[in-house]
Amino acid sequence: MPELRRTTLTRFTNTFVPFAIVIAAALLAPEAQQSIAHARAAFTIWVTMAFLIASLCLFFIPGESEAQMNYWLLCWTFGFLALVAHFYFTIAVIFRGSLREVYATQGMIIATSNFVDLAWWGSDVLLAWLVAQQARWIKIERTGAHLYIPLTFFISAVVIKHGFVRSLGIAMTALLALSLQIRWYYKHEPSVREHGQTA
Repeated sequence: MPELRRTTLTRFTNTFVPFAIVIAAALLAPEAQQSIAHARAAFTIWVTMAFLIASLCLFFIPGESEAQMNYWLLCWTFGFLALVAHFYFTIAVIFRGSLREVYATQGMIIATSNFVDLAWWGSDVLLAWLVAQQARWIKIERTGAHLYIPLTFFISAVVIKHGFVRSLGIAMTALLALSLQIRWYYKHEPSVREHGQTA
């Protein structure tokens, strides 16, 4: 397993510069909107999903090169930072810091799953940056996060929401399914090939 944190300036730049551009656009573009806070909450979740999609593909597609793992960690980190920005505009600004309003508006299941996303994603980012040894429980926890979080985003973006965020949710689901299929194929490639030769 390569060292996750041993990144290079080039890799950092390749991820940070796009992140800085799109997050700045997500914060500045709403100035022309009637409801700035709602627009910023919407735009920052778009940024979150874009980096989440990249993270999922890098995590599940076969290969554990240092470059792939570095790019995964950077995308995973910047996606989380975008989620923090989304939570700020949603919880602190729109709902004025009232958890009662959050739960009354979103409902118990959706609101709780959103907080679980924030806590689990943030915890895994910290583990990835602070813990060098990739213990078995961390691998299980991390795989669980990469399955649970997109599931909640699918429900929120595709089932409940509409518009551009739904398109992002559909793209995320399709690319996650493709990544898992590719991973399965490469894991079973010898048996698949042997079966093809004997058929």
